[in-house]
Amino acid sequence: MRPRLWIWGYVLEHVPGPMMFVDRPTYCSLETAADYLQADHVVYMDSTTRLLNLDDRLYRHVTRCRQVVCGLEHGNYAKAAAAVSEFSLTHPNVAGAIIDDFREVHGPSRDMTPDDLRAVRDALKSRNPSLQLYLVRYSHQNQEELLPFADAFDVINFWVWVSTDHYWRYQYGNDILNLKNTFGKPILQGMFMHNYGEDWDEPMPQPMLELQCR
Repeated sequence: MRPRLWIWGYVLEHVPGPMMFVDRPTYCSLETAADYLQADHVVYMDSTTRLLNLDDRLYRHVTRCRQVVCGLEHGNYAKAAAAVSEFSLTHPNVAGAIIDDFREVHGPSRDMTPDDLRAVRDALKSRNPSLQLYLVRYSHQNQEELLPFADAFDVINFWVWVSTDHYWRYQYGNDILNLKNTFGKPILQGMFMHNYGEDWDEPMPQPMLELQCR
């Protein structure tokens, strides 16, 4: 799994310290998790909350990772994408950027238009055309709404907000096949280790985690 495994997370400013979406201090910085799970690739989310976090103060901890995808600051996507493009010139393991929760009904990108996304893509590739733009999508969203955006992104990161045995055994494969047939783009399978969709403070139940791994 190692060459294909990505870990999402945040580099901690201090260890132990607070982390977004974790209710208590943690010792598990992003690079710690990547080492523990022997993952070659990470999604660096510090730049999602604050573009100024795209600097060596925090990023130096993930320079040994083979590939890094940087989160784009919400509400500031094109400017953040241009910054990632510039940053990649001196940080060769930057592989792209990601918009989290793309067009979620209550999210900051809910009103983005295809032209808005094309501006983000163009900014991301402005200094480094090899960078790829990732979008987070959820199984409960209508994926057909992505059709007008199809030329403006490169990779889908697909997540299930509330997991059920039935969905993963029956529906998941169909949804992935439909995405592949419709868009013909690479897909990263999302797997929550925290059970955010049902209980913010609890881990994903072990049987469900194992089912998702299969």
